[in-house]
Amino acid sequence: MGGSMQRTRVPGSAVMAVSLAVLLGGCGVQDRAEDGELPAFGSMDEAFSAVDAVLGCESDPAGEPIAPMDGGLLASEQRLCADNVQVDLYPDERSLEKSYGIWSGSQQGEVRLVRGGNWMVVDLTAVATGDPTPWDIEHLADELHGEYVVAGT
Repeated sequence: MGGSMQRTRVPGSAVMAVSLAVLLGGCGVQDRAEDGELPAFGSMDEAFSAVDAVLGCESDPAGEPIAPMDGGLLASEQRLCADNVQVDLYPDERSLEKSYGIWSGSQQGEVRLVRGGNWMVVDLTAVATGDPTPWDIEHLADELHGEYVVAGT
């Protein structure tokens, strides 16, 4: 990817990791495979439940899921976690890679992403409001064993 992204990971606390492992035990998230493969979910309900367990999603976010202004349609199932944070679930790796490339190359402003094997969480708070995000999706990446990226900066 281009030089416009930062990749960072912050380790979570041991207590939170154990608590989340218990919560996610039946949710379908898979630990990262030994070959470095990112974890995947079996359904949008599983993905959303896992994200909600970490972020505490809003009960009734306003609006519709978001697509990049400069990249076209995303081939995913989408569900809002918050007004400007969404969970995307993809039918295959090619669709995920295409959408990841669109978001990563976006020039609309700071977009925070967490990417898994067949899912992505997209935080567009900074683009939508101009303010820093209150959502700690960097921590989400750590807890769900995903990759965290800040794109569009």
